[in-house]
Amino acid sequence: FFHFDAEAEFAVEVDPRNLADDKVTAFADAGVNRVSIGVQDFSPQVQQAINREQSYETTARAVDRFREAGVRSVNIDLVYGLPHQTRDSVEATIGQVLALAPDRIALFGYAHLPSRLTHQRLIDEKTLPRTVERFAQANRAANLLVAAGYVRIGLDHFALATDTLARGPVRRNFQGYTTDTAATLIGLGASAIGRL
Repeated sequence: FFHFDAEAEFAVEVDPRNLADDKVTAFADAGVNRVSIGVQDFSPQVQQAINREQSYETTARAVDRFREAGVRSVNIDLVYGLPHQTRDSVEATIGQVLALAPDRIALFGYAHLPSRLTHQRLIDEKTLPRTVERFAQANRAANLLVAAGYVRIGLDHFALATDTLARGPVRRNFQGYTTDTAATLIGLGASAIGRL
C-alpha cells in the first residue's frame, strides 16, 4: 500500500489492443491521472513489419475510454526510422495522432540492434530507412507537431503549452524528459529501473 500525494502524477503505460473496460475503471479508481499509449506508427505495412498491429480506431477508443473515466492527461509514443516508414507515412501518422489531441508526444528514433535484440533479426534491414531519410522523418514530424501548437522539449518530446512539461523545469531520465524532481526512483517489477 502506498499513500500518494494529492498532487502526484500517477501514470501507467497501456497497450490498447487488450484493454478491457474494467481495467480502465480500475486504473482510474486507483488514482491514475496520466496514461501513456504506444503507437509507433499507424501504417499497416510498418505495423506488420514490426509485429505491432494496432489500428487508429483501437487507439482512439482507448484514449476516449480513459478520458471518460477521468484520466486527465494522455501521452502518445511514436517511433521514426522503422521498416517501410517514409516521410509521408510519418506525416499521415502525425495527422492521426493530432486528431487524438494528446497532451504529450514522445518521438523516438528506432534503434536497430539485432546482435543484442534477437527478435530484431526478423526485420529485413533493406526495409529500414537510411540516415538521411531518418533525419528527414524526424524533422517532418517535429515541424508538424510544432506547427500544431506543441512545444518542443529537448530532443524527442513535445507537449501542449498548458502541460507542466512545457512550463518546466524539466530534466532527463531513462524514460525521457520529466518534471519529476525526486532524487530517488524506486522501480517495482521484473523490468523496472530505479535510482537511489
